[in-house]
Amino acid sequence: MSGHRVYLAGPPFAEEYRRRASTLVLAAGWEPLDPMRRDFRGNTEGHEAEIVLGDLADIDSCAAVLADFTRPDEGTSMEAWYAHSQGIPVVAYTGGQWAHPWTVYVSASVHKALEDAVAALAAALGGVPA
Repeated sequence: MSGHRVYLAGPPFAEEYRRRASTLVLAAGWEPLDPMRRDFRGNTEGHEAEIVLGDLADIDSCAAVLADFTRPDEGTSMEAWYAHSQGIPVVAYTGGQWAHPWTVYVSASVHKALEDAVAALAAALGGVPA
């Protein structure tokens, strides 16, 4: 597991989150890993195993998961649960939305502001990246 990669979990059409999160994660000294680089939007049928196995491999290659929980999304929830089950810290960003008990349970911390969530990655990862 790399100490420098952060998986960007979030709904498929959350481009603004992905752009902002990537910028903030890079500025903090980590490498963002966006699973949407393998974009199957509108073409998921028949590719389910490829999508899920690719996401799981990506999560396994990361030191933490930054999860956009500004709205319900099954994929984000599954990614956060998987990371938590593997001992990979999850930091949740809610945008001020109510945090579901499962979100709180699987997250090392929950934050209204994306900037605060990215700052919390340092604590979740045990300090500043090398």
